[in-house]
Amino acid sequence: MKVNKQTNNEKTLFVGTGLVTPLCFNPNRNELDKILEIERGEDYTEKPEFEYVKEDYEMKQKDKEGNEIDSIYCKRLTVTCWVKENKTEEIFPMNFTLYDLDDVSSTGKIKFVTQHGKSTYINSAEDLPSWFTQTPGKKKFTLSYRPAKKGEASLLEFLAAWTNISPFDVESSLFLDNEKKFWNGDMKELNNLIADFEDNSVMVNFGVRTKEEETEEGSVTKEYQTISTKAFCQSSFMKFFRNYANKNWEGLLKDTESNFDEFDTKAKIGDTSMYSLANYMNNIFGEYGVKEFSKKVEIEQYNSEENPLNNEKSLVEDTASSDY
Repeated sequence: MKVNKQTNNEKTLFVGTGLVTPLCFNPNRNELDKILEIERGEDYTEKPEFEYVKEDYEMKQKDKEGNEIDSIYCKRLTVTCWVKENKTEEIFPMNFTLYDLDDVSSTGKIKFVTQHGKSTYINSAEDLPSWFTQTPGKKKFTLSYRPAKKGEASLLEFLAAWTNISPFDVESSLFLDNEKKFWNGDMKELNNLIADFEDNSVMVNFGVRTKEEETEEGSVTKEYQTISTKAFCQSSFMKFFRNYANKNWEGLLKDTESNFDEFDTKAKIGDTSMYSLANYMNNIFGEYGVKEFSKKVEIEQYNSEENPLNNEKSLVEDTASSDY
């Protein structure tokens, strides 16, 4: 008897929260090969460089009722941060998409950001509260703040959680010294941070996005690795994350009648506030959380059988093929 072993060439997918360490922002192809430890043969055909900047991107617009209106053309900047997950030692890309347009909500509110990466929507700068414009504590100092570009707040929040920037330090700022170079694709300032914070990590959420795609053979379900840019948390909260996860989130997860999870931002462990962790969990698993499949656990390999979308698909297929 002889049975040939089948090789699984599919990439392993992960779900849950992990600690990641940034390696490089927007590398070129040679730099990425070094990061991924890829050696090219002499017969390798060079590919075009990555297109991180698109000058005249068409952004489709909709009114409050969801009807399409005239498109807006603007510059689009993709910031790809390659990270290593500490537990698995796997390397992943995280993509932030920024548009050279002010971030304005459908109700007309403007998003503002501070030098420390904090953001909020407000009608005008005059309406900004003191908790946003000033440092915490008894002795107040005024922070630098400005309207955010669309998509920019997520990148600044990531940088803030990664660098663990102090909310009391007015000398430190996440605002770039040369915005023009940045919007033209120059990531020197961000890559300089890697040398200064090479030992720092940040908590991020891994998920799996399921998508139906049409092929020559018909409709095929494909699954893709995602890393959410909706929320981040400082690495110091990972020990508390593990503690709550081991207790099925008792003490942080509220007992409510909502059809979504709510985490208590007023919870404490000793004298340590759990606000940052609860806020992270609310943004990932709350009412407006991620749409892709994930779990409230430390990062682990994805099991497709646990994904409700796949279970629903199997149930439909089984019912359709049954004889009555």
